[in-house]
Amino acid sequence: MNVLARMLAKASALGALLAVAEPVLAARRFRSEKRESQVWEPGADELVLLKNAEVVDVLTGTVLHKRGIAIKAGRIEGILTEKKAAALEGAKVLDAAGSHVIPGLINAHCHMLLAGTLVFTPEVFAAMGRQIERNFEECVIHGVTTVRDVGAMPLLLRRYIDRIEGGDLLGPRVYHAGAFINAPGGYPGMIPALPPLIADKIGDFEFGVKTPAEAREAVERNVAAGASLIKTAFDEHTLFVGQKPLPILDDASLRALVEAAHERGMKVAAHHRFRAGFLRGIAFGLDGMEHLPMDEVLEDAEVDDFVAGDRYIVPTAHVGWALCGVSDGDPYLDHPQVQQALASRLDVVKTLYPSVCETAIYKALLGFERNYRDPSFTQKRHLLFTLEPKIFTEAMVKGVENLNKLYHAGALIGCGNDGGTPQAFPGILGLEMIILESYTDMKPLDVLQAATINNARIVGMEDELGTVSKGKLADLVLLPGNPLENMEHVLWPDAVFKQGKLVYTNHRRELLGA
Repeated sequence: MNVLARMLAKASALGALLAVAEPVLAARRFRSEKRESQVWEPGADELVLLKNAEVVDVLTGTVLHKRGIAIKAGRIEGILTEKKAAALEGAKVLDAAGSHVIPGLINAHCHMLLAGTLVFTPEVFAAMGRQIERNFEECVIHGVTTVRDVGAMPLLLRRYIDRIEGGDLLGPRVYHAGAFINAPGGYPGMIPALPPLIADKIGDFEFGVKTPAEAREAVERNVAAGASLIKTAFDEHTLFVGQKPLPILDDASLRALVEAAHERGMKVAAHHRFRAGFLRGIAFGLDGMEHLPMDEVLEDAEVDDFVAGDRYIVPTAHVGWALCGVSDGDPYLDHPQVQQALASRLDVVKTLYPSVCETAIYKALLGFERNYRDPSFTQKRHLLFTLEPKIFTEAMVKGVENLNKLYHAGALIGCGNDGGTPQAFPGILGLEMIILESYTDMKPLDVLQAATINNARIVGMEDELGTVSKGKLADLVLLPGNPLENMEHVLWPDAVFKQGKLVYTNHRRELLGA
């Protein structure tokens, strides 16, 4: 009997091992190939002429026809008429062949080290490392040459930045907030403090602070880790079923945080989804707000106060679109915008998402679609955190209404898609742009400005990025058509230049003439 029991135990253990190993091996077998970090680089003092370009002026919405863009040492030397371009001597000539040229897109709200899913199977874990690499690669492939990461383990993020700067990894330039600074156990409310041995290697995702002194210290720790902005959070409840209460910074600690950041010349932003948080941001002098208030519609005077303070907002409309679902008793489920989102999302997931994620991650996305269209799903007991669909259907209604009010009041509106969070990837900022155009009052030019010059202002780089202009960095995206006529063009660039280097093209032979 003992021998039989031991044999059965060994067989059971072997079966469990195989059950884990098989999906892991499958994830490795279907792993995507790493992208080359660049296609072509000019010589140090080489003059480059990109001819036959239709240059989109994002400030006015006009298109400059048949222009030449002169580039040297990573910067734009000038925008030339066809005649002057033809007369330019001594330049390496590249042919844009009539592509519409816009400045490099900037994703002003993303999380580069997250894999786009809350599903954590062995297969997903095995794919995460490559998915994070792809987050960087796909940004460039889809025209995003700059990102603003608003929550990551800063030491781990630094390793990826070093790989990009060293030429080992295709990716955008990265500005980041380092770790969240919040009350202990605050938003997002699901990530425990890392053990010191791990935190020393990859950095903390969140600094939990209890006093003004600790808030100031946390700011300094983020500065030391290379952060260029500071991020906190005002949510007093989780995003998960049950919406459990969360602590937030007390007034004295928040005031100290803002003062410490401003003394360093750094902006302070806050995650929020409640009107109370939006008003707190105004009261404490924050520079910007991430996401939108979605529990109540803002009063006109509150909107005016926000705009008068020269603040910005990055609405991340993609979040409501991506995470709204079907659940019982939802008063917003039948709203036309919610129904439109549910109808369009599955098609987008099936057609666009396979191009930006690993096979195991994509399977998890399809599982999400299946589960969140089943009203009984959120009523079941789950081992892991389960998002509350009602939060996001409400966002599609009240959040959009608040964005429209801010837009009409003249607020500085940025563009970010919360890439890295469930059902979102940093590279496809173009989808956020399409959503803004489709679901809000913003016009195509407003949306294009949000993703370029407005975002450049938000990251403090408006003198270097955001327009195709003389003297600015040569971040250029060549599109197959005019995005002001069809925003979908931003999803599939013909070629991308980052600081004068050709980092992606789908028509190498035509562009380089080789």
